[in-house]
Amino acid sequence: MRCRTYIHRSFYGAILIFLIYFIFFRRRSTRVFLTEAHINQFTRQTLTNSTSHRRIPRIIHQTWKIRQVPERWNRTVESVRQYNDHQFEYRLWTDEDIHQFVHQEEPYLYEHTFLKYPFDIQRIDAFRYIVLHRLGGIYIDMDNGCYQSFESLLNTLEALDSQSIHLAAFPRTAPVGISNGFMISTKNHPLFRMLISHLSIFNHNYLIGYLTVMMTAGPTYLSINEFYFDTTSESAAIRILDEIVYSSIYTWHTPVISLQNKPLR
Repeated sequence: MRCRTYIHRSFYGAILIFLIYFIFFRRRSTRVFLTEAHINQFTRQTLTNSTSHRRIPRIIHQTWKIRQVPERWNRTVESVRQYNDHQFEYRLWTDEDIHQFVHQEEPYLYEHTFLKYPFDIQRIDAFRYIVLHRLGGIYIDMDNGCYQSFESLLNTLEALDSQSIHLAAFPRTAPVGISNGFMISTKNHPLFRMLISHLSIFNHNYLIGYLTVMMTAGPTYLSINEFYFDTTSESAAIRILDEIVYSSIYTWHTPVISLQNKPLR
């Protein structure tokens, strides 16, 4: 019993040390934000003279088990579709679609990692990185609604980093890290290639279901990989959406049960 307790404490201590190291040391590239001022500036410029070329595919991706969306998310999903109806293609990926897509695009990963995940949410998280790497566009969780079209947000990203081939953006989370519940990317962004290639490396049992989900493919996994990604080595840009841009200008959120308390589907 004492041995088991010692092992558990050592394990969690090692994770804590790793996270402290991840948070405070050796960031490869300076974090660059996208703010409300950028939105206002480039929205005005776009209205008068748009010179930036499009690189982000106008596709919105969402996932659910089946085609029928749960009633509790009707308002959020409808707002996403309604405000982006004319500028974006909309794709709802079911569990069956997800398996087919991952099997087709990443057959080795599908057999050796994807199918071995103990929780469905891990497969969904992994799929998000794969679909954005292969197709690009926007991924948004179903509990997020939107206030307006995402077109101006993508126009701003493309204008801000006009010389970069690859663009990506993520919301900041408190106290540290970024979220994988809303992601924007061009096709073939090298960060998403890194995220896919590291899935098997991080696929371990971290003793607690919540921690296992977060570390193997969830927001912590994304945050660690973004932390060590070097934007100076390739023509790739990453922007962090500040809280006002993400939660006040473009999206709103329905109350959800914490991942720590809800079933891991």
